[in-house]
Amino acid sequence: METKECACLVGQEPRNKRESALCDSSYFYQTDWRSGGFPKFPGVPAAGPAGAVVGERVGAQCGTRAVPHLPSRPGSPSSRIVGGTQPPYGAYPWQVEIQAFRAEQRSFQHHCGGALIGPRLVLTAAHCLKAPALSSPDQLRVVLGDHNLSTSDPHEQAFRAERVLLHPEFRKEGPYSNDIALILVTPVGGRAFRFSSHVQPICLPDLAAKRAAPEGAWCTVTGWGAQADDAVDSLSPVLRAAAVPLLGQDTCRAADVLGGPFRRQPILDGMLCAGPLSGGVDACGGDSGGPLACEVHGRWVLTGLVSWGDGCAKRNRPGVYTRVAHYGDWIRDSAKQLGL
Repeated sequence: METKECACLVGQEPRNKRESALCDSSYFYQTDWRSGGFPKFPGVPAAGPAGAVVGERVGAQCGTRAVPHLPSRPGSPSSRIVGGTQPPYGAYPWQVEIQAFRAEQRSFQHHCGGALIGPRLVLTAAHCLKAPALSSPDQLRVVLGDHNLSTSDPHEQAFRAERVLLHPEFRKEGPYSNDIALILVTPVGGRAFRFSSHVQPICLPDLAAKRAAPEGAWCTVTGWGAQADDAVDSLSPVLRAAAVPLLGQDTCRAADVLGGPFRRQPILDGMLCAGPLSGGVDACGGDSGGPLACEVHGRWVLTGLVSWGDGCAKRNRPGVYTRVAHYGDWIRDSAKQLGL
């Protein structure tokens, strides 16, 4: 029998608006429950009903959302993140903003994207966390419920990173291989993420349960990345979304696409390509680590993480993503290692 406990997430004392953590006493926790242009910018947890990595108390069902959105597909006006479409606030509640401390500005600034997969866990690209300047979790901040980078959003929550785990074989099979990492956040006021209509985890893929998107499926990539390939500093102030089709490995590995003997990085089984071969739609600098989400049987599944590409939105140069399904065991084992 499902039990519920009313619990208010007590936030830390904010040093500014972006560090505010709202507290809603009516919220319930459920006990049950991209050139070769790399980088693109730089108890044991149980599986819930739809496969999210979840802790013992989570008021959420993975892959669900309260705010609908259908991004434009290629051929429609403003159909790309590179210039892209602005979804309504809350349409992608699993989107995470990862900020890095910039000493020259003496503040935390946008660095990468990530995906919320559990009450204290964020999945992102390893290259986002590899820079020497980010050798310590103290240099990172994780923001949930974010939409507009220039202001504080109603459901925004900020957390400091406690631990960071990069895949042990990152870059072992090429500069972009095994591009995946986990961030464990430090609880605020003794509690982790406060799930709401605008903050929800995304489901992890499960091939055995047929909870994975097939080749040709249209999925959605989201982020605050550059709006032009030749202007990597032109970050979008608001979250943007684009629809991209999943491509087969043979297509991605074709010599006129991203294969051939002169490539520094072969397309490995742990990678997937997405985007129209005609170009015009893609993730770009600043979107790294962000989610490629696909709807499967009514739930949104984390199919990829923005990793690398040959420029942004070029013809026959689709974006390359980390194939999350390939790393299911590593994610579960790492969660145990982190004490969840």
